[in-house]
Amino acid sequence: MARVCRKIRQSLFTKLALVLVMGVVVINVVTMHLYATQKREHDSTLNQSLLQYARHLADQVGSPPDRNKAEALTHQRPMRITYTGKNSWVVGEMEEKFPEEFLVPRLSQERIEILNLHENYRLRVSLSSGELLTFDLFSTEDERSALRQFGIYFLVGSCLIMMVIYLVLRLLLRPIEWLTEGAESVRDGKFDTRVQMRGSGQLRELCETFNQMTIRLESLVTGQRDLVLGVSHELRTPLTRLKLRLEMLDTEIDTSAIKQDVGQMETMITSLLETAKMHHGADGIQPQSVDMAQLVANVASSYQAQPPGIILAIPQEPVMAMIDPQKMTMALNMLMDNAIKYSAPDGPPVEVSLQVRNYEVSIIITDHGIGIPEESISHLFDPFYRVDESRTRDTGGYGLGLYLCQTIIKAHKAHIDVVSTLGAGTTFRITFQS
Repeated sequence: MARVCRKIRQSLFTKLALVLVMGVVVINVVTMHLYATQKREHDSTLNQSLLQYARHLADQVGSPPDRNKAEALTHQRPMRITYTGKNSWVVGEMEEKFPEEFLVPRLSQERIEILNLHENYRLRVSLSSGELLTFDLFSTEDERSALRQFGIYFLVGSCLIMMVIYLVLRLLLRPIEWLTEGAESVRDGKFDTRVQMRGSGQLRELCETFNQMTIRLESLVTGQRDLVLGVSHELRTPLTRLKLRLEMLDTEIDTSAIKQDVGQMETMITSLLETAKMHHGADGIQPQSVDMAQLVANVASSYQAQPPGIILAIPQEPVMAMIDPQKMTMALNMLMDNAIKYSAPDGPPVEVSLQVRNYEVSIIITDHGIGIPEESISHLFDPFYRVDESRTRDTGGYGLGLYLCQTIIKAHKAHIDVVSTLGAGTTFRITFQS
């Protein structure tokens, strides 16, 4: 759920929608403000009518102002009349609060000042004696209802307009979604990915450029894999002849160092060849129904005697999955061999477990060894990458084991994760969808 919310929050379309909403709100506020201002200043007919009405109300109250006459006026419409003079008084007070703090000046002429907010008006009439009559005209229920109705129509109409514009924008910008999905596929090694090309303009040109780029990448990667496959295959023949000649040499000659180097070369070439075959499709996986619990136990048993040893935690009942047992055994051997290799001989044993949860099968291999620096984790499965080049001669290998391991796991449509703390140990988790 958190991942979905984060994706929505980071979505370009979500940001466009927010910008659209803010734009519509700003446009409407500015438009309404300008309309109200212009209407107040230039609606001469209403302004003159208000001036005449203010004089009429002042005449009705009389001079000097008569409180009884003022009370009679308040019965004709919602109104509050305030007299400010020798004996100030207020009539027609209402429970409803008059919005005097929001009133905006509308007109000032002939000792009459008019302020208003929507249909609420304040009419101030200055008398010749220096006294002041203030008429606060409250909006009627019909006027308030009409204002509410206008607000509802305005809100609904704005929402509908924004929704239509958003859908049109989403339709026009669909190539961005296609490009995002295509880029993710290329990132995952699917170089045959192509995005749709519809419409015209710069987005179509961008999609066409992306497709041309993927075609070029596919050609380069395929050529590289073909080269590695061919070279690795051709190297095996002279390497085999070299091994035979070493065996035929005089036993008095120490050839152990040469044999070690040849063995490392053979391991490297085998890894390169297997990886190239997996990518090229020449020797892909051959899945069959296999008991994962038994497979993990068989692989772990060959490392039980090597210090610091292995602790195994697997279910008693069979855990069946469609895998290639030979290829998966190869991948697990690489991971367990690394876990043993980079653990202290007198340290805690390597922990290997098999978990089944929510239609997922996970193989977890945890060591308590030297760990991996954080900056190296993202490159761990890159070919020929080693965390510490200085350890090459001590531990063997050329950084191809984990690359091949990931290739095998991806071919099974599984996923491998790494969590490591420098000086505390490393955990590899392989997850299959059961």
